[in-house]
Amino acid sequence: MNVLVISDIHANLAALQAVLEAAPAVDAIWNLGDTVGYGPRPRECVDTMVDLTFTRPDNQVLVGNHDLACLGDIDLAEFNPAAEAAGRWTAHQLGMDHQEYLGSLPAMTIAEGYTLAHASPRSPVWEYVTSVPIATDNFGHFDTDACFIGHTHVAMFAALRPGASHAELGQLRDGDVLELSGARFLINPGSVGQPRDRDPRAAFSILDTVARTLTARRVEYDIAKTQRQMALANLPDVLMNRLSHGI
Repeated sequence: MNVLVISDIHANLAALQAVLEAAPAVDAIWNLGDTVGYGPRPRECVDTMVDLTFTRPDNQVLVGNHDLACLGDIDLAEFNPAAEAAGRWTAHQLGMDHQEYLGSLPAMTIAEGYTLAHASPRSPVWEYVTSVPIATDNFGHFDTDACFIGHTHVAMFAALRPGASHAELGQLRDGDVLELSGARFLINPGSVGQPRDRDPRAAFSILDTVARTLTARRVEYDIAKTQRQMALANLPDVLMNRLSHGI
């Protein structure tokens, strides 16, 4: 089974479309959450995920912290000012059908023997897996050999090898192939719509469940188009500008 693994689309339709066009033929799509927030096309991105789920019944879509905030399930005052402003704008853009769809999604699930969580298996909505201690502790919170996470917008992996007391962290760059054997793994495919690893290209990964390999990919998209859409929506400049630099 080949799976397209994506996360943190953040209402960036141009980036999502580029990923869907660049990805090879797959049997399923796993979206790790934060389909909306920050970006200018929340309705269209939700609609795209709904349509894809109809055509691929094995798809999995999670809810993220920005999705929940735009639904009112998390207080937007907990976010930084730019994220809060974008969240309030997004909340007004979503129709009842979009809200019902996002509200029906889990923050964590298991598919094909893999754990999926938006942020981390220990804290599926909020925790940032950014260090060796945090990654190491999280291996005690899932039972499968590998867990896919998003939330940090950084393409990376953590590997915990048999007998090791600490996990090893590594980046996932375009074209890297990760062999999913000889260790347990936490894997972040990076962000489709707002990368933060200094590579502005949209990030995604392809999982081969038979060969047990993960291939990291990046694809260019029309950043300027998304920025123009954000400007027309009066979304914060900082959210527009960071797209150019992947920060």
